[in-house]
Amino acid sequence: MKKLIFFLLLTFLLTGCGVQSVEQYEQMQEEERSKEEIVQPIPSETKEETAEPIVEEEKAPKEQIEEGDGVVETTKAEEKQAPKPTEQKVVEQPVEQKPITQKPTEQKKADEKPVQQKPVQQKPVQPVEKPKRYATISIQVHSLLKHWDMLHPSLQSEQYVPASGFVLTPKKYELLSDKETVWQVLQRAVKEHGIHLEYEGANENVYNNVYIEGINHLYEFSAGPLSGWMYRVNDNFPNYGSSQYVLKDGDNVEWHYTVDLGRDLGVDGP
Repeated sequence: MKKLIFFLLLTFLLTGCGVQSVEQYEQMQEEERSKEEIVQPIPSETKEETAEPIVEEEKAPKEQIEEGDGVVETTKAEEKQAPKPTEQKVVEQPVEQKPITQKPTEQKKADEKPVQQKPVQQKPVQPVEKPKRYATISIQVHSLLKHWDMLHPSLQSEQYVPASGFVLTPKKYELLSDKETVWQVLQRAVKEHGIHLEYEGANENVYNNVYIEGINHLYEFSAGPLSGWMYRVNDNFPNYGSSQYVLKDGDNVEWHYTVDLGRDLGVDGP
């Protein structure tokens, strides 16, 4: 029994090997046939059948083209047989779109002359000038000439009492403000002409007013107990001090030396 089984197995193996070798043999035969078909030349009969009949091409009429001094003959056939230039396809590449940016305003060319605008000349606004105002001032000692003996002997001189009776002849001065006083004009006059002046300030007396003590070295009491200086505006003697009297245009101011509290000057006394 064992021998029978072994024999069957051996037979099966041998038959399997034989089948495998036959299949390999057939495959090798097929590969050799395919190689022979590729190597073998095409038979002449097929060439004759496929070959096109040779047709003699008609000679195209030649055209004569004058070129320089000679004549060149060409045929239309040659022109037709000229190889055409191969058309190369242009591969369109995607165009990158750049962001649109606004260009800055171009500067004007150097050779272009810029339009020069003439500056508008504005006339300066002139302030409205107020009309000038004036006042006249003088310093007089006529009363002392009439009462010469009453004057202190040290002052009996033309240096202090001029023979004309004027220490300052009438002078015209412009009023610099609307509130200029008799006292302010007197200060300007004596300073301009170098005339001596001595006074008591408004804050130095109970009257709160400037008091004139002496002009040209002629003081109060220099010609008696009732002597001194008084002022008159337009022939009127004010009853208040010179620093409180505001002048107007055209006023005439006179300073007088009196020996009798103004009665010698025409002032009505008590």
